[in-house]
Amino acid sequence: MLAIDRYHAIKEILSKQESASVAELGRAFGVSDETIRRDLDKLSQTEKSVVRVHGGAYMVKTFDKEAPFAVRRSLLIEQKERIAAQAFSLVEDGDMLMLDSSTTTLHLAHMLRDAEDKKLMVITNALGVVEELSDCAHIKLLCVGGVLRQTSHSFVGYTATDTLQEYRANKAFVSCSGIHERFGVTDNSEEEAQVRRAMLQNSETRYLLIDSEKFGRYRANRIVELAEVDEVITDAPLQKGWQGVFTKAAVNLVVCPADGNGAIILRGAL
Repeated sequence: MLAIDRYHAIKEILSKQESASVAELGRAFGVSDETIRRDLDKLSQTEKSVVRVHGGAYMVKTFDKEAPFAVRRSLLIEQKERIAAQAFSLVEDGDMLMLDSSTTTLHLAHMLRDAEDKKLMVITNALGVVEELSDCAHIKLLCVGGVLRQTSHSFVGYTATDTLQEYRANKAFVSCSGIHERFGVTDNSEEEAQVRRAMLQNSETRYLLIDSEKFGRYRANRIVELAEVDEVITDAPLQKGWQGVFTKAAVNLVVCPADGNGAIILRGAL
């Protein structure tokens, strides 16, 4: 198959099923993963509706360019598990937690499910977290209602944010769509940003769980400034300039590398 024919065929696949991974496209066309990566890079540059992500690409049909929940859940699984494992190590018996609707937090919820030695309270707007923890006797689950946002399987809107103002937690674990040295912590969705802001503002200690690909990005909707979180947990070392950003903001940066040698903690200036 000629490259131009493969290009159009990939576009057709994305149009029909919304997303595709590098591996499955490589198998479908009998070419290397590197060839597919080049095809997807070119496609995302020429087609505004195609968004390139680590491990594949997806097609958006609305202004909200956030990947569908099923797509996000299938990507960067190993990285998200490392981040979630570090977050889990911070959870103590008796904690009151706020968990957002990110897929990384869903990995954390799965770990909390099996932590029967810890009596916990979990406050969440995430349908996936509710489903994960609904039958756990050791967890008191407080569900934030509102309008169901299908893209993220989360409850948002005034009902959600007003309800969160009535709760307090000692730890919040949330994510975002991008973190930028100038524009802070941002999100694709205005409604999701409002919920995440409320969770952070109403928690004593505030953790941001974010994969390293999101650093340097910013989106339209501000969640908080970087200095308004206490610790950022990510999966890979960042470029050198970021250490100065975290030091200035007095925020800890925790890197959970793939080599299994344990987390690297860079303390922010106090």
